[in-house]
Amino acid sequence: MLGGGLCRSSNTCFVLKEMIEMKKEILDLKLHKELEEIKCKREACEAHLHEELEEFKEKAELIGHAINPIEKIKRGFHEFKIHFEEKKEYYEKLAECHKPKFLIFSDCDSRVDPCKILNLELGEAMVVRNVGCLVAAYGQEGTCPSAHAAIECAVKELKVEHILVIGHTKCDAIQSLMKAHHEEKSESSEHFSNWLKIGEHTCKQVKEVHSSKSFEEQCTVCEKECVNLSMQNLVTYPFVKEAVAAKKISIHAGYFDMHSCAFDHRSLDFNYTESRNYH
Repeated sequence: MLGGGLCRSSNTCFVLKEMIEMKKEILDLKLHKELEEIKCKREACEAHLHEELEEFKEKAELIGHAINPIEKIKRGFHEFKIHFEEKKEYYEKLAECHKPKFLIFSDCDSRVDPCKILNLELGEAMVVRNVGCLVAAYGQEGTCPSAHAAIECAVKELKVEHILVIGHTKCDAIQSLMKAHHEEKSESSEHFSNWLKIGEHTCKQVKEVHSSKSFEEQCTVCEKECVNLSMQNLVTYPFVKEAVAAKKISIHAGYFDMHSCAFDHRSLDFNYTESRNYH
């Protein structure tokens, strides 16, 4: 009897031990599952908080920049320095000399930065910006031919391969020019008005040919026609005409639509004209 009782007791202990181990495994699995769920929730929460923090930073920066524009300049240069360090070898070589492929004429409108629009790095383009993106004909720029000097430097010294003239939608200069031809009172300053005379004849032609169009539509046509005028004026420079004829330089027109973020591109040559549109 005693031996049988001991046997039953040992079996009971063994079963209990197995049950405890099984229970422990179940609890471990449950605990592991709960920990994984907690981890996932924590990561999701952290990601959400990170997004909110970044959004808050952007809003804070916008507010800060609106209040303190000088701080925006400092911060902007700090960000550029980070970019500089990432491409240090490129910028060190660039510091010694530059061989841009492009000479770009663009409006000085703050919304139209050609290097940003075309994603160009420093050193890739020589940029001339002026009111209305106008290029005067050879010998007609007056007593201070800054554009003439830039063209001469780009073509003769830097040996650029492409000249690009970029117009854009809602150009204040062209609208001002068109208002003058619509007999609206102009508040333009003397120098501003004198400079816009480069496109005066083109503006008059647009008004005559497109008289049935609205003022806004006429402005759009005039913006594009003034780009064509600047392209034509470029080949009045003897050294530009010579380079184009020798196929050493190509002249291009660009038109940036700020509303749809579209860029129309045309290439001018003595033999052909090619048109493209980028969206």
